[in-house]
Amino acid sequence: MFGKILIRKKIFNILYASIRSHQVTVLGGATDVGQTISLMLRSQPNITKLVIHDTLKETPGVTLDLSHVPTNAEVKGYVGEEYLEPALMNSELIICAAGVTRTPSITENSCFTTNTVFIKSLAKAIARLEPMPFIGIVTEPINSLIPMTAEIVRNYGELDVRKLFGISTIDFLRAQILYASIHKLHPSDVSVPVIGGRSYKTCIPLLSQALPAKDMNEREAQTFTMKLRKADHDIMKAKNGLAPVLSVAHSAVLFTRSVLNALDGNDEVVHAFVDNNDFGTDYFSGLVHINRDGVKEMQRYSKLSNFECQLLENSIEELRKDVLQGKKILEYA
Repeated sequence: MFGKILIRKKIFNILYASIRSHQVTVLGGATDVGQTISLMLRSQPNITKLVIHDTLKETPGVTLDLSHVPTNAEVKGYVGEEYLEPALMNSELIICAAGVTRTPSITENSCFTTNTVFIKSLAKAIARLEPMPFIGIVTEPINSLIPMTAEIVRNYGELDVRKLFGISTIDFLRAQILYASIHKLHPSDVSVPVIGGRSYKTCIPLLSQALPAKDMNEREAQTFTMKLRKADHDIMKAKNGLAPVLSVAHSAVLFTRSVLNALDGNDEVVHAFVDNNDFGTDYFSGLVHINRDGVKEMQRYSKLSNFECQLLENSIEELRKDVLQGKKILEYA
């Protein structure tokens, strides 16, 4: 029996050795979302060092807790803003889940103000990194924080805009689940593109491009869009005011896997909010093709429905406002 265990362990180590190793940093690693992301990344075979950073006093305990999950990856924790730069050093991918989440008890303005303080510190630290790593931001509001990050990094250092992403995977996953439920399909067999931005007024599901194709009239499309846009609200209501955690963390992990696969030399796709001026907004979300250098191009769609065109028209002006709000922070950075 002991001999069989040793053989299995040797095979396990050989498999690990054949996979390229990566270092990933999770910022906000002691938050609910950050802890969940960190736990799931702990078991990724191609992550050999997982770095956790937060300003919360629980951070050392979270790091210790993670270290009790037996994998080959090293876990390192940092607590405090003064240790932000050491937490970023040598990481190829930085996942940002820090800050506060919009809930009934936290106003939109308070959320933006609090998270802006963190993003300003992060962006200045990123500007000092050479080369710039991949950056995936979960922290809201993504529509403003991504352009804000870009402007600050550009001002203080060398920006590689191809490597800056607002993670919008959660919108795609929710559309996938909703479409599958309506049409009694298995979610893994479904694809519903979601474009625009990562907010209630800018999120646009493209049912005309959904696979497998199903006829849905405008009223059904309106209902679908409303349900997708209200998903955060519905979860918070069901959780008595608490924000979504598990699905958001899962979406960040899917993004991480794709980026690491791209870093290994493979062409990949992610759902993200990135630098894109196809609609005159400077930034846009959708299905993005990436490689080891970052963004290659965003998937484009033709023959949208009249309803989708109207949604797009309404969303563009809102998205421009969000992006401008982020860019203006440079005046105070």
